[in-house]
Amino acid sequence: MARAKQTARSEARRRYRQAAAQPDDAGADLDVEDGRPAGGPAKASPRSGVRAAQAPAGRPGFMSAFRSSYHAPQVREDLAALPTLLLSRALLGAIGLTLLGAAVWVTVPNLEGSLYARDLLVIPGSALVPQLVAGFFAPRASYLLGLIVGLVQGVVVIVLVTQFGSRLGTPLGTDQIGSLLSLAFLQGPITSMLFSAAAAWYRRFLALSGPRRTASRGSSGRPAAKSNVSRRSTSR
Repeated sequence: MARAKQTARSEARRRYRQAAAQPDDAGADLDVEDGRPAGGPAKASPRSGVRAAQAPAGRPGFMSAFRSSYHAPQVREDLAALPTLLLSRALLGAIGLTLLGAAVWVTVPNLEGSLYARDLLVIPGSALVPQLVAGFFAPRASYLLGLIVGLVQGVVVIVLVTQFGSRLGTPLGTDQIGSLLSLAFLQGPITSMLFSAAAAWYRRFLALSGPRRTASRGSSGRPAAKSNVSRRSTSR
């Protein structure tokens, strides 16, 4: 009788140990089915690799941004797009500044401000503010827009000097015609073209060397929403 009770007690203890060990075994089986051993490091999923590849790169170095900002001119494509570029805001704004400077210079020629308008907006080769506007905001072919602005400045200067020379105090002599034509249609347009191209390069350089702000934004380009934890902490 005593031996039977002892056997029953040992059998009950064995069953209790088996029942207590079943959750651990089930967890181990689940770990094996997931493809990783129990207690071992988890394998990287393909989605994590895609997220790592889509993560925004850091800001490039100074020399890298300096080199990447240069774009070789594509003359054929730029000439094909020229009819559209003639109506761009960059070119129209630059020509508008030139005409505005010419109007101020003719209207009040003796005013000191009109001389600044002449030197900054009208005179070919030295008035480079319109070229800065054309090159910095050009959608493409900044050198062509600069060339057009330089030619417009040359035509405006010739009209002003020949028609309003006495009013402006710049009468045109016979020996000065050659130098004026060279300034209006050779030196001025070349300088204008180079300066507009430099302005477009500087715009690209600023875009590449500036700090990236996409890290704090989601995939849709909008700022990431705050987590629920932060909302709860602020509401308390």
